[in-house]
Amino acid sequence: KSLDNGVGRGGPPKIVDYNSNTELAAEPSATTPASDKKVFGGEPSYLPYEPGGLRTKSDLSTIALSRETPTNDFVFGPTEGFVFDLALGPSFQSNLSTSGVDGGTPETAEVNFSPGIRFDLVPGYNLNQYVRFELNASFIYNQFHSLSITGETYYASNNFGFSSSGLYQVPIIPSVTFRFPVEKEVTLFLGGGFGANFVYAMLLGELPDSTYLNSNLNSGSSSSWNFAWNLTTGVDWNVMPGLDLNFGYKCLSTLNPVIDAWEGGGAVQGPTQTFFNHTASLGLTWRF
Repeated sequence: KSLDNGVGRGGPPKIVDYNSNTELAAEPSATTPASDKKVFGGEPSYLPYEPGGLRTKSDLSTIALSRETPTNDFVFGPTEGFVFDLALGPSFQSNLSTSGVDGGTPETAEVNFSPGIRFDLVPGYNLNQYVRFELNASFIYNQFHSLSITGETYYASNNFGFSSSGLYQVPIIPSVTFRFPVEKEVTLFLGGGFGANFVYAMLLGELPDSTYLNSNLNSGSSSSWNFAWNLTTGVDWNVMPGLDLNFGYKCLSTLNPVIDAWEGGGAVQGPTQTFFNHTASLGLTWRF
């Protein structure tokens, strides 16, 4: 090859010609990358080595982008689509107050309840990360603690159990829940809805008046469907992609439920006051 030392034409020395008879035109070895340049100059056609084999420039750009910006679904799980929630917690029932007329004499009755239990099964659908539609179906049980009739109080004599004196509720409430992400693992929520509540009351034990609950001295029951609303609020903690642990408060209100406490000859059932059920719940939510 010949050189221009920059004496005649000015500038730094440079190669001005290749000798094609030299070994520069030989085939590349295993340690020398292939090139279209050979003896005529030009840009090499090879790419830098990447683990896993040679890749195109487009592939390399995609790999670099995925390393810099991981997708939200990979970290948290789906933010849209179907969800399923299971929750359980202690239930606190407000007093049930009702009134009626027995033999021409007005009477009032009030039932006080022991703490009970609430179980929720809630299918739903996430419209996006902020809005969720749900169908809240629950089972709630609270045992009778005492019964007061016109100022006289009688205490339940039965042991705890689902066949004993108590109040059973099965609300089915379509709801909308609004969600507010505050950290990448933490989301606050607030929701509510309006629907129906099936109320079943059973009383077993000695009673002072045979006209109380279906004219039976020792037992009686009443069941009815009633309008109700439900409010939920709390916090979700993302424990793994697609699975949340939630801590919540739930309030169920049954509007003037129908309780047949006075029946029989000369007995007239009066109104029953709206009552409330309060629950502190712990649950798991799966997002699909």
